[in-house]
Amino acid sequence: MKSIKIVFSLWVLTFAVNVSATPLLNGLALEQQFNKELYIAAIYSESLSSDSANLYNANTPRRLEVRVLAKSLPARRFRNQWMESIAINNRGDTLSSQAEDMVTFANLFKGRLYRGDQLTIDFAADSGITTVSLNGINLGEIANPDFFNTLLRAWIGPVPPSTDFRDGLLSAGDLPASLRSTFESLKPSSERIAELQLKQIGQEEALAAAQAPQKEEELAKPTLVDVDLAPPTMTLTPATPAVSKPLKVAETVTEQVAESTDSLSQVKGEPLELEGESNSKQTQLAASSPEETAVVDMDEEFEEEEEAPLTAGMILARQIYTSNLLRHTYRHIRYPKRAQERGQEGSVRLNVVINSRGEVEDIQAVQESRFSTLNREAHAAVERAAPYPAVPPQLGEETFSFSLPITFNLPD
Repeated sequence: MKSIKIVFSLWVLTFAVNVSATPLLNGLALEQQFNKELYIAAIYSESLSSDSANLYNANTPRRLEVRVLAKSLPARRFRNQWMESIAINNRGDTLSSQAEDMVTFANLFKGRLYRGDQLTIDFAADSGITTVSLNGINLGEIANPDFFNTLLRAWIGPVPPSTDFRDGLLSAGDLPASLRSTFESLKPSSERIAELQLKQIGQEEALAAAQAPQKEEELAKPTLVDVDLAPPTMTLTPATPAVSKPLKVAETVTEQVAESTDSLSQVKGEPLELEGESNSKQTQLAASSPEETAVVDMDEEFEEEEEAPLTAGMILARQIYTSNLLRHTYRHIRYPKRAQERGQEGSVRLNVVINSRGEVEDIQAVQESRFSTLNREAHAAVERAAPYPAVPPQLGEETFSFSLPITFNLPD
């Protein structure tokens, strides 16, 4: 009888350890753009918290997760928006030191994400490794213990996609039942998982076959490293608020970006193809029942184009330039007097397109507040800020698009 009690006690202890090690769902946030629902983001942590500082604890396992609502979402578009948010929520020296990790991360995204896809980013506290997976298939790992927090700040840092987005992720487990139900219902089909597995196997075999004939030649030849040009030096000075007190925007967020004068080696990776090429347009599908979330077709809004291989220097230059553009805009924001008098607050996110000379070519509202006064001011700030600093020649782009988040908050 005594031995049975001992075995039972050990089982209870093992079960308790496993339960405590399982990350808890801290919060959920719905990402919407152009009035369309794209995905639900989630943060898991060992303990629930509404304080962002607690979620940056590198001594605990954590997870970021994205479950796709859109029928079709370009992976590169998703990646680029995350990279922009990383740029404005992290220090300049962080961006410089992690530029090559950014290349590794960015190269994991290619093709398209589909409704039900589950993208997970896990941080292992014991090893400091961040693992990126899609539908349970490992895409890659980044062995930098600080990298996970760099990604996390893009969601819950001072300039999140929106205040509602950040507040949802910092809800300390107090989740809306309908959003949680939708989140839990989003799962990839077995066919989708099998498709990704086959593509991963095919890529691994192709890579092995390509490398085999080169092994003997590599032994006889010196190693060659592709070196990218150093990114242009851009000094970001703290912006002077256009409004004396009430406006809280990102002018105090990103510290001055450190100058980068050393050449950065090009990092090459083999991304997992998320889909095959398709020339057919996909039409938008309506929800078949009130419980279903509306499905989004992104094909007509974002056409996939061939892109040059990413390098650490290129990513760093884009991040510095994006941060510079936002700082430039924030200097021209004015909190409308009427909105202050009426206690109006809200978040606005715009997509701004400029040409190589910095002239504004297009402004589109990605998300709007419920107050037209604040929405108009956001557009007006962009117009007042023009012309913007010219696009750096190193980026090699005739036009440059960036996301501009603006939060209007009155003092407590």
